[in-house]
Order: sequence, then C-alpha cells, then structure tokens
Amino acid sequence: MEILKFKYSVWLPVIAVLIASSCATSRKIIKEPLKEEGASYLIDKMQENESHFQTYSAKGVATLLADGKSNEIKLNIRIQRDSVIWVSISVGMGLEAARVVLTNDSVLYINRIEKTFFAGNYSFINQMINSRVDFDIVQAILTGNDFKWYDYQELKATVDHLQYQLESAHRRKLKRYTRQNEAEQIIYQSLWLNPQNFKIERLKIKEIGNDNKKIEAEYGNFKAIEGQLIPFQYNIVLSAKEDVVVDAALIKATINEAVTFPFNIPSNYTEIK
Repeated sequence: MEILKFKYSVWLPVIAVLIASSCATSRKIIKEPLKEEGASYLIDKMQENESHFQTYSAKGVATLLADGKSNEIKLNIRIQRDSVIWVSISVGMGLEAARVVLTNDSVLYINRIEKTFFAGNYSFINQMINSRVDFDIVQAILTGNDFKWYDYQELKATVDHLQYQLESAHRRKLKRYTRQNEAEQIIYQSLWLNPQNFKIERLKIKEIGNDNKKIEAEYGNFKAIEGQLIPFQYNIVLSAKEDVVVDAALIKATINEAVTFPFNIPSNYTEIK
C-alpha cells in the first residue's frame, strides 16, 4: 500500500471526516409535503433523539477511495463521551496498521508499518487533511450526532424535499471551549434530519471563505441499540486538495459497556516532528 494512501486510510475514518447516495436511510414513504417547523423545535427534537451514551464501541469495515485507487481497511472504534476517542485500523488479514488516541487537546498516533509515532495537538491532523477539525467535530461525525461545542443562534430551518434542513453560515465555537490563543472557529454547516425520528441523515461543513475545503457525511442503516438509533452505515467525503471518500459499514456496535484505550509507543519507533 502506498504511504500516502495509507495515511489517508488512517485519518479519514477517524475524522470520518461525506456526499454519497449509497447510504440511504430506510424510512416510511412520506406521501404528503412536510409541515414546516421552526429551528428551535427541530433543534430540540434533534437533541432529544441523539444517541446518548457514556461509552461507545464499534467494529466495522471500510473502503477508502483516493486518487482513483481503493483500499479495504478494518476499524475498531472506542469512545468515552467528550473525553477520549480511540481508533485501531487494520489491513489484510487483521494486521494492525495504525492506532490513534484523541482527547480534547491532544493527538497520539502510531504507524506500525513505518514504525513511527506522533504525540502532539490537532495541528498534525489539520495539516494532513488541509482543514480544521477538533475533538467535538470528530466525535460528532463518528457517532452521527451534532456538535456540542458550537452555538445554535444562527441555525435556520427549512424543508428540503423529504427532510428538514438546519443551516448556518456562521456557526461559532463557544468561548468556554475555545483555548487560549486559539483562532476563532467559524464554520458553515447544514444538517438534514429524518422527519420521523429527527436523526441526522446528512451533514455538510466547510470553512468560511473557502468552498473547496469541506466535509460531507451521510448516515444510514440505523439500528436500535439499547433503545437508541445508531447509524451502521456512513459515507464520508473530504474535499481539499483532492476528494477522498470513505464508505464504512459497522458490523457491531455497543454503548455504555466498559472500554479500555491501550496505547504504548515501542522504544524503537521514530517520532514524527
């Protein structure tokens, strides 16, 4: 596997970081036009129907498409809500190729193929994908929830065919989640909600003033886990210098079960500066 494609395969399922129609969500056929609802009502219903968990664990498979080539990878994802994201990525017959641990302000990464590691902050990810993300954005994309660290003041509600749409051209990161000397984070965001269960079926985010840098995601095949609907299919498109597409399907997912986040750096690995 080429090094460039391997690096994409490591990070994009993590960022999970989104415009395909292959993940259509099963829903009842809607024969009548949707009733228009206000933004406050839709935000309340969306938050009420989000997946609420303390821990999340999932295993799945994904196809990575970049530069006209595709690679198959296996994913093992564990999340401690709002504090830790742990991802192991395997190739071939199950050989672990990389492991990643994200916290609110740190990034740990091991590349077992190249025998390298990184320990630092999100500038490493942002530089690699040529875009800006944080822990909250990664967690939301991986679980199909909305962002928690960003305001709701500018969200506008409309009806888009058979979905409700919430859209903001200036969604700002809340001050209590902004670290000292961190540049203000303002993004454009659109969310498309299922009109029956108000789950997010599609999202799009992009940098203000740069339409070429955007992330889009679609979610489908929702299954009930402990009474909560969890997406088992998602498609991710990262558009920056080139489009990179990740089609992922979960094999198993659980919530609120004990999880661990093992991460050890072998002494013979070289640090990425």
